[in-house]
Amino acid sequence: MKKVQLTKRRWQQIFAILILASCTVAFFLRPIIFQLVQWERFPKCFFFETTGYLCPACGNTRAVLCLLEGHFLQSIGYNPMIFAIFLSFLGWYIELVCCAFWKPVALLPRKLWIWLVLIFSIVGYDIIRNFFPAITLCP
Repeated sequence: MKKVQLTKRRWQQIFAILILASCTVAFFLRPIIFQLVQWERFPKCFFFETTGYLCPACGNTRAVLCLLEGHFLQSIGYNPMIFAIFLSFLGWYIELVCCAFWKPVALLPRKLWIWLVLIFSIVGYDIIRNFFPAITLCP
């Protein structure tokens, strides 16, 4: 019996197609996802309940829901980390598809300092929004 060995490029193609299929299924299941989220099954934020300050993850659920509904600015208002992660994954996915099916393309920055500036600016925002509540949509 002949052994079939998948190349790295074939694995990239399979992975890219699986991600697209998963996103398509999630898009069509949005009404069910929204009903589950509105059911109030999520626990309260322990950090916010004990200290009264917003943690870096506060507003993530609302930000993801706004992002799924297409309200990008409102998503950034709840927590900009979700929008930055979404753009990073989108860039990574486009790079994966280009590498799997066509010629490799580098969309995301490869220098560490760019990623560090992005991370520190998001963490800085998460700290500052506790002292200036007007810049966030979180309670």
